[in-house]
Amino acid sequence: MTTSRVRPRSALLILLVAAAAVVTWTGAAQAAAALVWQSDFTGSGFNNFKATPWNDVGAAAPVLVTSTVHAPAQAARFTVPGGGTRSEIEPNVVNFTEGSDFYFGDSFTLPATFPVNETSWQVITQWKNSDDGSPPEELKVGHGNVILDGGYGYPTGPAGSKYWTQTLAPAATTTQTTVVLHIHFSANPKLGSIDAWVNGTKVLTGYHPVAGTLYPTAKKTKASPAQAAAQKAAKDKTPQPKDTPKEPAASTDTVVTASTTSSQFDYWKMGMYRDNTLTSTATYDIESARLATTYAAAAG
Repeated sequence: MTTSRVRPRSALLILLVAAAAVVTWTGAAQAAAALVWQSDFTGSGFNNFKATPWNDVGAAAPVLVTSTVHAPAQAARFTVPGGGTRSEIEPNVVNFTEGSDFYFGDSFTLPATFPVNETSWQVITQWKNSDDGSPPEELKVGHGNVILDGGYGYPTGPAGSKYWTQTLAPAATTTQTTVVLHIHFSANPKLGSIDAWVNGTKVLTGYHPVAGTLYPTAKKTKASPAQAAAQKAAKDKTPQPKDTPKEPAASTDTVVTASTTSSQFDYWKMGMYRDNTLTSTATYDIESARLATTYAAAAG
């Protein structure tokens, strides 16, 4: 007589728990492998950032504080008073060149006093071009919203002709906001693309900025009187888009010729950069920032 063996329920439970643990460990390991860089303010302070004291103009450098949403963890607090320009830090990561493809996570909290309804520009994160002028991509808070825009500093054509803007979400105060951007860097607008998530919800898919996500390399020469006059007339016909930074590189006395074979690089900055004509004070905290090769790792 043969008898069938019945596996005890306890043994099955053990197997299920073990399998779940393996799945969880595998997911955690994959996320860790995809994480390229993180701020780690609690464990490392500002040690994971470059030393860039020139990024403090009319404002103090950021300081470490106890997070208002994740105590006792540490956060970086940025304050720019009325009349100030910037208090920014630069992650110690690579520059982004043609074909680079990364996910960027930024978790921050705006206090109840943050001037979310300012009508001029307040940049909290930017992917800055290597030359002067406004960047290919920047994240702003204003008009009650979190806004992604860029392109105003494109090196050729009248200033503002390749400006683009996308409103991502209402600007929330006292609660943490997590923005994740997936950027494929390219000077070719058909290849350069951006995806965006706010608090886990995808709000932008496969967006191709008209200026690309990198600016082309440009050669600058002094304009002749006739060229300068023509450029001034073109610029006058393309006024600066409302609520965008001024464009210091768009001089009508300079002729700019873009290269078709190479591009500049972008580098990552975060903190606060704002119009120095604003009279309000802006203070906010960054709890964490992450650079990764997957959405899950960047979202944290």
